[in-house]
Amino acid sequence: MFAPTNSTENTMRVVGRIDLTSLARTLRDSGRHPALVKAIDRAAAAGSIREDLRTALDSLRQIVAIQDRAPADHANRPLHDETVATGALFTQAVVLYARATETQGDRPKLLGEGKLDSAQRATHDEAMDMRNKVVAHFGRGDAMTDGPLVKEAVVLSLYLDGERRKKRVGAYTTRAAHKAAFAARLAALLETRLGEVADRYQKLFDAVDAALETAATNDTELGQSLPSFGFDPDLFCASQDAARHLRAQLDDDVGSDLDYAVKVPKP
Repeated sequence: MFAPTNSTENTMRVVGRIDLTSLARTLRDSGRHPALVKAIDRAAAAGSIREDLRTALDSLRQIVAIQDRAPADHANRPLHDETVATGALFTQAVVLYARATETQGDRPKLLGEGKLDSAQRATHDEAMDMRNKVVAHFGRGDAMTDGPLVKEAVVLSLYLDGERRKKRVGAYTTRAAHKAAFAARLAALLETRLGEVADRYQKLFDAVDAALETAATNDTELGQSLPSFGFDPDLFCASQDAARHLRAQLDDDVGSDLDYAVKVPKP
């Protein structure tokens, strides 16, 4: 009834695309085919978890690229701008890693820590502490192996104004844009976690295919309803430009694994 999900025949021609996530919402509301709904939910989670990990790794690589070109770029770009950019990328990497591996919410958790060695587990724990105690909420990160992320000093300045003695109290704060040694460890861990997702990726999609075969075989109404759940790029995307881009990608990548990131138009 359905073609294998891992088929890569060059002669394939798409004759329809079914939005199984939309189907799962309908089945969940009616309490039907829970095994199929669970399989679809886990496959969707695998896709978004992988994208979180990929974006986190790309963020750390962008920091390296910014620093590599920094000496030549300082004349045209103030140091503060570089700090803002690298800080934002570092924060994003930490948050996305934590979200992919720990956050519960509406997404099933697929990555545990059982397969990590002691060094990888230490980096994982440090990332979670950084997210919870430094990034999501204020914290200095005093326990970080690379030293604190934030330092504060209240300074009493004494000076002379002519013959008059004066004093002033002020506060200085320095925040590291990122921690290079930790970032390198986190990048290595991200590559490991991406490998874990890749090992499970096809099995999760095959599970969806098998569950759909079983459900459609036992439920004639379900099989007949599938064409009504056609995948519509216009409804999926936030703009017409994004929809056109997705259609082009779908046409170019017939039979291939697809990842799609929405480009946000300028206001």
